[in-house]
Amino acid sequence: MPRRARRYDIFLPLTSNSGKAIPKRKFGAVEERLVQRLGGLTAQRREFPLQGIWQGKTRLYVDEVIIMTFLDFHSHGSGRFIAGLKSSLLEDFEQIEILITESSLQVH
Repeated sequence: MPRRARRYDIFLPLTSNSGKAIPKRKFGAVEERLVQRLGGLTAQRREFPLQGIWQGKTRLYVDEVIIMTFLDFHSHGSGRFIAGLKSSLLEDFEQIEILITESSLQVH
């Protein structure tokens, strides 16, 4: 029987906007937070980043990013959780913006 879920993808940069490397412990803290809240996640390894390119108001940004994906089967309070998570990620990762996508799906 399929179950409804919400899928979230968090695109995390490997460097701050000033160019300094983000410590591994910060990625570990995000993983721990997601596992505690949702029971698991899938994360891309930092050794194999993707390239993210986006146009800001005054410049073009090119980042190396990893994606952390997690499923929420309950979705109660998810909006508040995601808003709080994004706020802390912006501060912890010293970013102007962090992309988090959300989609509905059925899991078989």
